[in-house]
Amino acid sequence: MRHAIIAASLLLSTSGAALAQNLDALRDSLDHLPATVLMQEYGDLAYFVDVKVAAGLAGDDAEVRPFSRVLTGADMLALQSLASSEAAEWESKAGTTIDRVQYFAGYGRPPNVHSFWGLSDETAAADLIAALETVGFESAGAPGVIGNGEPQRMDPSKRDPSDPWRTNIGAAQFAAASGTNVVQAQTPQAAMIAASQQPRLGENPIMHTALSGLEQSVGDSQLVQAVVISPLFGMTGLDPSAFLSPSADMDETKKKIEEQMAALGSGIPPYLGGIVVDVQHESQGVGIALAYPDCEIAQQAADSIAARWVDLAGDAAQGEITAHTAEGEGGLCAATVSVYLNEDNAAQNPAYRAVVETYMRGQPGVLQIGQS
Repeated sequence: MRHAIIAASLLLSTSGAALAQNLDALRDSLDHLPATVLMQEYGDLAYFVDVKVAAGLAGDDAEVRPFSRVLTGADMLALQSLASSEAAEWESKAGTTIDRVQYFAGYGRPPNVHSFWGLSDETAAADLIAALETVGFESAGAPGVIGNGEPQRMDPSKRDPSDPWRTNIGAAQFAAASGTNVVQAQTPQAAMIAASQQPRLGENPIMHTALSGLEQSVGDSQLVQAVVISPLFGMTGLDPSAFLSPSADMDETKKKIEEQMAALGSGIPPYLGGIVVDVQHESQGVGIALAYPDCEIAQQAADSIAARWVDLAGDAAQGEITAHTAEGEGGLCAATVSVYLNEDNAAQNPAYRAVVETYMRGQPGVLQIGQS
């Protein structure tokens, strides 16, 4: 039987400084991603993985593969190669050491993927660029950009799953330093633009509001990974299979269509954007923070998400649910919901998967926008 405890307020035992520190890496990544990320025509705008936290979850258990918990929608080559390689082999080709990497963030769809290496400081970023120049990277024509070949040219002979600077078809990569980050892109122009001085995603009031919400909802939990979402995340369309019937029975086809329409007709109030995070405390959990025009609507949304969670998230994702609001920037308000699981023995966090995988499958989920 499903069990949930829905609280109207959130009790915190941690200080404000501790809360802020817990989100520092995520906040820093948003301060490097271009604000134009918000203009993408899909709902999962960007992905983030805290390298130190994700690697540390394995502890001393040799049977647990580091990064096995990570789910991403962005094609971050650096993370993929790190997750599938031995540390020493990866470091020999990466241009840096794992202990100097704080996080990876990324956005885009192949072949226009952008990855951000969040390093410990600006010296680490400069050292990475210098190291790449000793292993075949050269000036790529765009100011401040280096690369290891011709853009988007397939070369299977150079394919190497342990090399974060080659695609799975052996294509070249391009890098540019941006403060404490190194931008990785598929073309020199893309790397130059992503690293250039321009408005950043973290400066947007929607993101400020979502971060304020997360400061309250995740407490002193460790943040493993996150996805930044737009309203399109909650506007998943009809499943085409609903219109396909294995027979000529029109009543059966009509029933499928009505079921889909009913699912799309119920949901939460439209949001401006937000962030969903995978967290680890005493158990696995998820933190959700969505930006709304005011706190009245935000509270309605938080309560609706909590109720929908019990019905839609699945048995493995049930736990203690807390729903609340947090004031944001410019009059905005965050609907904040956290869920900490009753069971905590899954390789991948069922609560985080319950939100992200429904979107990836094109199915209406807990954050579906519709009539409450």
